[in-house]
Amino acid sequence: MRLLCAAFGAAFFVVSSPAIAQEPAPPAEAELEKAFDILRDGGGVLVLRHANSPGGQKAPVGMAEGCILQEGRGLDAEGLYQARYFGEWLKAEEVPILKAYTSDMCRAWDTARLAAGGAKVIPHPSQKTTDPNAIASFKKEIEAELAANPGQNIMLVSHSNIAPLYGAAADEGEEEIPSGAIFVVKPPKWDELRARVDLTVNAAPQTVTVD
Repeated sequence: MRLLCAAFGAAFFVVSSPAIAQEPAPPAEAELEKAFDILRDGGGVLVLRHANSPGGQKAPVGMAEGCILQEGRGLDAEGLYQARYFGEWLKAEEVPILKAYTSDMCRAWDTARLAAGGAKVIPHPSQKTTDPNAIASFKKEIEAELAANPGQNIMLVSHSNIAPLYGAAADEGEEEIPSGAIFVVKPPKWDELRARVDLTVNAAPQTVTVD
């Protein structure tokens, strides 16, 4: 873990001015290891709201071919870093990801591509709908996929109004699930949150903390 953090610090230094180049802050090991232990065993679902994507961007970018780029929205530099950082962590910790299902909005699809670490990414209508029948049906599909692929996990990347339908939950005092928050659930107990990991990049000095 220390080597990985150091590697990220070095890479960030190359593309940033010395004034804001900082090594990622040490993670809260207990919660992070709890999440990784669950996921290494397989059978888990990582539920993500897309990474940081503030509105009103002057030059929004969508990287995934075919994604829908909402006016003024896309991952900003912080969001790109969050998603890529988490993908590298999953790889380094040898967390198996079978596939990722995502909303077709660019901010979610791009998050999935970066965070899934090379696993297949599939845009899926379930990650944009609040229809209870469609959600219940999709949950059964995920449960079947996990049962057919022991030791694997599935990632879901969506939006602040969709992620809670799959077990994500805002903490007390939060108006909504923040960007860059990752929630671990273990079907069929979708309502039982097993772990939460937050990736945040602070404005000044620019650092990454995981808690």
